[in-house]
Amino acid sequence: MAIARDIKLKNCQIYDDNGDPIYGTLEGKMVLKVEYGDTNRLQRGKIQTVNDWNVEVTLTITATNARLKYFCVEQLTKGKTPVLPFLIGETLDKEAGNSERVRISNIVLNPEEITLWEAKADGNDNATYEIKGMSNEKPDYLDKLPEYFD
Repeated sequence: MAIARDIKLKNCQIYDDNGDPIYGTLEGKMVLKVEYGDTNRLQRGKIQTVNDWNVEVTLTITATNARLKYFCVEQLTKGKTPVLPFLIGETLDKEAGNSERVRISNIVLNPEEITLWEAKADGNDNATYEIKGMSNEKPDYLDKLPEYFD
């Protein structure tokens, strides 16, 4: 067990088919989405059971390193669905040096739109774009955080 601390930093890295990193991921988010259905049981009455689940992935990418954008545009314009082999997200406790790393595989990207180019007259906005996808693979925890206590 470890003393409870604030989690300070989150890292996200995505990889191509060759296992090489695709740099430029600013933010990432993986959410387990679950659909429930009602099941009637004689002894217990109505209970809810899991009908289906998937992991939704949202990535915010910097346009200065747009390899993922180019990959998606190339695949989509060929009529193919872009698929990322895997993504590793990391949460670090910088005070104690503890980390949690989770890997999700076979992420099917389904962007409704990708900003190809944008120019703004005002401000120094960073050029970023967001890509969403989903996976039906079970998340794999490579490292887990210890149990914290107060």
